[in-house]
Amino acid sequence: MLVASEFGLRYWYRHVQSGGNAGGYFAQARQIEIARNSLGYRDHEIGPKDPSRYRIAVIGDSFTWGQGIEAKERFSNLIEALLGPRYEVLNFGIPGHDMPQHLQVLEQVLPLAPDFVLLQLYINDFETAAMQRPKPRPLISDAAARGWGRSSVLYDMANGHWVQLQAATGLTESYVRYLQRNLADPNAPNAQLAFGMLRQFVEKAKSAAVGVGLVLFPMTDAMGPYGAGYPVGFVHDRVRQIAADERIPFVDLLPAFSTYKDPTSLWVSPFDAHPNPVANARAAQEILNAFSRAWQR
Repeated sequence: MLVASEFGLRYWYRHVQSGGNAGGYFAQARQIEIARNSLGYRDHEIGPKDPSRYRIAVIGDSFTWGQGIEAKERFSNLIEALLGPRYEVLNFGIPGHDMPQHLQVLEQVLPLAPDFVLLQLYINDFETAAMQRPKPRPLISDAAARGWGRSSVLYDMANGHWVQLQAATGLTESYVRYLQRNLADPNAPNAQLAFGMLRQFVEKAKSAAVGVGLVLFPMTDAMGPYGAGYPVGFVHDRVRQIAADERIPFVDLLPAFSTYKDPTSLWVSPFDAHPNPVANARAAQEILNAFSRAWQR
């Protein structure tokens, strides 16, 4: 029965190309070849700045990289297509990057003479090295999970439900509660460090006489229908305040994404809450609406 269930699930989810768990079946069995440029980014080779083109550099994490989607479906590529040939939009997204890495990438980007730097943010970008994520107990031993567990859709699904059950029953701290405990109080050490790095990013771009703006993607797997019950709005409030203090444009995608009844309709797969082509297209339009004036030539 287990073997039959396993192969039945593999057939049912045969079109799924991305899983949120890097050690799970979909991430291991459905790896896709992705072309990178000589700098290690998922983009074409970057040449010298063309004075006739407005250069926009997008710095971010796996949302900018385009986890689970084609490069042409990413919001950065869509923005470039909508802006036309007098603009170029360069993608500097790397999965797993957070604020310390964003600062390092900015140092790499500034010598490329961008006219504008757009920083894409997500909730987990504000985790610091001092913060210890909750560690739910695995459904089976780690040794077994590293073996057949990584090649099993059934285990991937069962372990996901087991993790959710532990958080719901208090056996382990939930990820949302962990964020609230560390970042909700603006005077907490981790909050001051994390959001201080965001201010540092903005100030570094400004000191180089480069335009800078922010776009924040919401945590769609924590949203109810039409955005109901969203528990990490304090992160959005903090980023909005920093943008206001620094007088830079900011796009909060929570209101736009809250117009969808089912947040999972914005996911790349039932197992991965990264933004799908629909979410990227909506993000591109919201960004253009907010930044078009700043990008006027």
